[in-house]
Amino acid sequence: MELRRGTKGPVLVLDDGRQLTLDSDEESIVACVSHAHMDHLSGMSSGVALMTEETRLIFSARGARYRNHMPLQLGGSVRLLGGDVTFSARSSGHMLGSAVFSVDLDGLRLTYTGDMNTYPSVLHDPAEVVSGTDVLVIESTYGSPVYRFAEREQVYASIVGWIRRVLEEGKVPAFEVYAAGKAQEVIALVNTSLEVPVVVSRAVGRVAEVYRRTYPWLDFVVEGTREAGEVVRGGGFVYVSNRRAPTAWRSEWAVATGWALTRTFPGYDAAFPLSSHADFHGLLEYVRSTEPKLVVTVYGHSATFARFLNRTGVKAISLDEKPLIRMI
Repeated sequence: MELRRGTKGPVLVLDDGRQLTLDSDEESIVACVSHAHMDHLSGMSSGVALMTEETRLIFSARGARYRNHMPLQLGGSVRLLGGDVTFSARSSGHMLGSAVFSVDLDGLRLTYTGDMNTYPSVLHDPAEVVSGTDVLVIESTYGSPVYRFAEREQVYASIVGWIRRVLEEGKVPAFEVYAAGKAQEVIALVNTSLEVPVVVSRAVGRVAEVYRRTYPWLDFVVEGTREAGEVVRGGGFVYVSNRRAPTAWRSEWAVATGWALTRTFPGYDAAFPLSSHADFHGLLEYVRSTEPKLVVTVYGHSATFARFLNRTGVKAISLDEKPLIRMI
């Protein structure tokens, strides 16, 4: 059995040559699709695409519709390939419906984290640790020691303070954030911290409607609707959009992304290091809690994280540096 680097994510190659994909886009008998960010869109050409129902609905809201979808709810398992392989899903804490997948076959358990967050947020609990993992395939987006995020509550407080200040100046606090995941977190933060209406772009609204099935208390109006027009005329609202565009009102613009920790964003009035990924220390703690025999790092700073793990006595390989790994 081998693990190789695919076009987007890892590919598990069985001894008979059949492939199981993990957020990768090659043809396969079974594809595990961890979450509904477009850079992880995959499995369209597989025999079966495993994902949570929430992931399918968010992809559909964004125009990507699966015909080969098999739902696998968080906490659930399914046996496929004649019952020889068991697939399980646990929450990755990254966004609504995001999953850590475990694959059990031939006495080995491989766990693939997909994108994950190891800290609680206003919407999600931290990623679940999967016990009994032999091979841990872990995302390493922020797998460098330079990435240590402040406590989430501290970042939230900074965002809320900025919103209050901008509103007091008679302007609109506007956020350019990812349409899926980050936008809904900002909406939820405003809903729970301030008595201020939220207007969202259409792309954000389509995903937010899916979120509202799980979080019915989410409160927002979509720009272009009569309700949004009334809010805009009244003033004193927060605007959340997936892109920055000219507005008819005076506004200040902010971004909310983990990259704000190390990058500048010219032309924006504020940048908040709010991430839906684990930072370096969160990744390290997840490895320690899982206690795998082998760690395979993927994405981002995978080489840096693998080298650090090896120096601390944890056997690790970067799939970016070694794109084919023989496991058993």
